[in-house]
Amino acid sequence: MSWDVIVVGARCAGSPLALLLARSGKRVLIVDAAEFPSDQPLSTHFIQPFGVRILDELGLGDRVRAIAPPVLTMAQFIGPARAKFYMPPGGICIRRFDFDPLLLEAAREAGAETRLQHRVVDVLREGARVVGVVAQDRDGAKHELRASVVVGADGRDSTIADLVGAEKYFNYDGPRAGYWAYYPRPAWYAEAPYGGASYFAFYDQSLRVSFPTNRDQLLLGAVVPRDDLDRFRADPRGVLEAELRLDPFFAKLITGEPIGKLLGFVKLEYFFRRAAGPGWALVGDAGLHKDPTPGFGITDALRDARALSAAICEGGDVALERYWRQRDVDSFELFHLARDMGDLDYNNPLNQVVFEHIARSQDLHDRMVRVIDRDLSPYKVLRPSQVMRWTLGAVLRGNVGVLKHFLRAGKRQAAIQKEFARRRALLAALPSRAAA
Repeated sequence: MSWDVIVVGARCAGSPLALLLARSGKRVLIVDAAEFPSDQPLSTHFIQPFGVRILDELGLGDRVRAIAPPVLTMAQFIGPARAKFYMPPGGICIRRFDFDPLLLEAAREAGAETRLQHRVVDVLREGARVVGVVAQDRDGAKHELRASVVVGADGRDSTIADLVGAEKYFNYDGPRAGYWAYYPRPAWYAEAPYGGASYFAFYDQSLRVSFPTNRDQLLLGAVVPRDDLDRFRADPRGVLEAELRLDPFFAKLITGEPIGKLLGFVKLEYFFRRAAGPGWALVGDAGLHKDPTPGFGITDALRDARALSAAICEGGDVALERYWRQRDVDSFELFHLARDMGDLDYNNPLNQVVFEHIARSQDLHDRMVRVIDRDLSPYKVLRPSQVMRWTLGAVLRGNVGVLKHFLRAGKRQAAIQKEFARRRALLAALPSRAAA
């Protein structure tokens, strides 16, 4: 059998892509090894306002808001510095057990066909071009499924990426590991001073997180250096709750027994992958996996599914390559922002000084919200002269440790901007849509 597009992976990148393609008149098949509903526990669940707007474009925003409350405020604590960012119409923290089946059902409603419990074991080729996949059903039978384009939306351990030889670049191992659990969400969490916000609190080399999710639940977690994991392995819940109780703010949130089992990750690799080739493309974590600390993943999966659907509808290998290069441009600075936030040294004197100023400035608050909305580069929030003035002021007050981090940050940002310019040049070198 043959389709216009086969999408391998039915979650937060694959199902929205299939939905958009089906609405555009394409014959689409979704293939996934899982049965639904099923969970994807290694997920921050957080959909930023930019992603929520895409869900609204898809006609799915109200369905999602019916399950999980909008989160209008994101709070970030760096040592003693505390800043809150008000970001209407709000983000949403929805558990994947509910979100992914909702997306899959919407794709089916749009006309996409599905084959669940089918595991892709190979790709079909004609010369260098991918022309389909071989999928094995739960009974062991193998099926040849053909399409003009095969898309890997099958996560960071993507089978499609491996089969087509999509190389990684800018890849590195994350320095942190984490444990988290779901607790009953107290009614007063929506009231001041909590305000139903998501909280990210950096202390020493670790991080505490709290955000509301669906069914009146609250995710509470601790992210620590990987070298600190032995403590957790012996008593995961006890150590998690001990970490949270070190801060009175988080201690108050432990109001009952965990709902379900504790979850965690020990080691994650973050990377870009080549995202297009003859007859194939990658979307979501299959092609780009960022440090989860700022919660960019689902939003960028929705963004890239929208962009890839347009490229497939345009047609041709050049359109697919343009999608890949545009993804790199759109994601490069955010990838490095996520890397900065995941670094063990993020809670440093310079960032504490910067966030103290952000907490007092409406203009800087608004500029940070523009970063969240994908409207401003994270490296253009502050003017270098501002940061230099704050650094000198801190040094004169005796905070000499800030100078080392100021010099290091300047050097790192220069390197990021140099490579960012190269990414833009690779995109600009491709034929325009009109020329193609």
